[in-house]
Order: sequence, then structure tokens, then C-alpha cells
Amino acid sequence: MISFFPSPYPDELWYSVICRYHVHSGNYCAKHTLRQLYGDNFCAPSLMLCGPINTLLAQLPQGFLSAKDVVMQHTFYPYYARFFPTQRKRSTYAYVVNGNPLTVHRMGISQANGNHCSVMRYCPVCYQEDLQLHGEPYWHRSHQLPDMQICTKHRCWLVDTDVAYNSTRQQELFPASFTMQLKKQSAEPVPGCLLALDSLLHDTLDSSFDYRDGSVYQAVLDCALRSRGWRSLTGGRTYATKIENALLNLYGSYVPATDISAKQLHATLCNKSVAPRYVLQLAVLLRLTLYDLLHAPDAVLDYKAEMKEMYQSGASMYHIAQLYGTDAKTVARWVKQ
Repeated sequence: MISFFPSPYPDELWYSVICRYHVHSGNYCAKHTLRQLYGDNFCAPSLMLCGPINTLLAQLPQGFLSAKDVVMQHTFYPYYARFFPTQRKRSTYAYVVNGNPLTVHRMGISQANGNHCSVMRYCPVCYQEDLQLHGEPYWHRSHQLPDMQICTKHRCWLVDTDVAYNSTRQQELFPASFTMQLKKQSAEPVPGCLLALDSLLHDTLDSSFDYRDGSVYQAVLDCALRSRGWRSLTGGRTYATKIENALLNLYGSYVPATDISAKQLHATLCNKSVAPRYVLQLAVLLRLTLYDLLHAPDAVLDYKAEMKEMYQSGASMYHIAQLYGTDAKTVARWVKQ
């Protein structure tokens, strides 16, 4: 059993907790710290997850921390798993707790990160508050989210530090320190679209997590797109160019162009990608909250059944196509099924 271990601060990354232990323990190198905590030089917490947490918790007093508290409150697991089906939520949780090296791929983190910044970020106001309240700075979990550019607590820009982190440096520890160099904060006003997006990112990470089916967001987006005229009533056609233009008008240069390309929209809307940031970018455009995304619409109209019924009652395929904004060939395919 180790002699002491720091209590995690609010919104602190588990990686940051390990960094603070490393500093306070006086260990010379990170490998010594990792061997003390995890029993292996190469078992390290990634920036986003916690490594084989049970090995570490077994060395702490019983009841001091639980694996669930660590995973849900100090890692990115709730963010990446929020829109998973129930079974995938449960299986990936087990992967995370056990420190399985395939967790990153199992959760689709590499795909979901995209243009994730490899430089650690900090809010200058939080930095001063942390010094006053705790006597030391630490890495905030929400500040390191992919595409998070604003501190939603203080509504100010996050700034880059001189601390670089990437997958090849997972056996190194980079504590937030007094000598950490903070770059100059942007003087540009915070745009409303980015504040709305980052607030939704924060809610996705920080809201209470459960194992209900998170994939219901697909039906919610489908209904919202149909109501805007950006998807055909039958769901067979998505007007990706219109959606792309609307996203570009909303976000401008604040969101990478690759995030809102027609190719990425197709992957998101056809359920080939469960990257939260793509879902949330669309949600802001469609004025949907996290609650909206996770609660299926009360009733979804079956337009295909309506078409078939109209055709059987004598309406022509051309007339039905005009009513539903589609073509006669599509109507013919649906009514003859």
C-alpha cells in the first residue's frame, strides 16, 4: 500500500492526479511513479482514460475512491460513450476499468478525435482560482476535450500552454506547474455559436451518465432534418450540401472545414461514425439540447406506409411524388415493397 495519494479536485483529469502524485512523491522519473502505482513501467494512464485502475485502487484505503468515480468524473469515458447503445456502453466501461490496450480502438477515440489539439490548454481565470483555493494548478478535464476552445464556466478563451502531449509520450508525465508558460489569451469576443457548441460539449462530458440506449440520437436528428427540409420525408435522401452550407454559415472558421464536409456529414448521418463532436455540431445547428438528443421522439410518421395507402386508394405515383417532394421512381420502389 502506498503511503499517500492526492484526492482528485473538481473537474480534474485522472492523468493530472497522477502528475500531482509524481510531484509530491519526489520521484526522480515518471517510470518510478508508474511502477509504484500500476506495478509496471508501461501501464500508464492516457490523457483521456485511466489505465488499469483496479491495480492502483487496491493500494488505497478501502472506500477512498471507486473505479466508477474515477472513470465517470475524471476521464473522457462519459463523453465518448454518451451516444453508444447500451451493450457497447457496458463493454467499453469494462475495457476502461481493466486498462485494456484496445480500449481506444474499441471506443473509436482515434476516429472521434480528428483535429484534437496535442497541446494542453488552460483557462487563465481557472488557473488563478486553483492557486487560491488549492495552492497548486491542475489540468481540468473539460479544457482538454477535442475542439473545446472556451472555458464554459468563465466564458473566456482557453489558451495553449507549452506542454505538448501525444500518444508516443504516454510514459511521461507533464504536471501543471507554477513555471508553466501560458500563451497570450485572444482578445477576440467569444462568438455565440462557439459558446453554444462548447457548452453542449461540456454537458455531454459532465452530465449524469446512465446505460440507456444512447443511439436514439439518430432518430432525433432524422426528425429534425426532415422538419428543416434537409432530408426527404422518406429518409432516403439527405441534402448534404444544404446542411454543409448552413454549418459553414453558423461556425465560419471556428470549426475545421473537414468536420463539416459532405463526406463527414454522410458518415455521421448514416451511422458510420459516432464521434460526439460531429453529432453536437449538428445539434447546435438544429437547436437541440443534450436532453433532446437522448430522448426519442414520441412518434415518427411512417411516410412509406402513407404513400402505399394513397397509391392503393387510387392516387398516381406522380401526384404522390409531388406531395412528398420526391420522384416517381422512389415512390414506385416504396409502394411496391
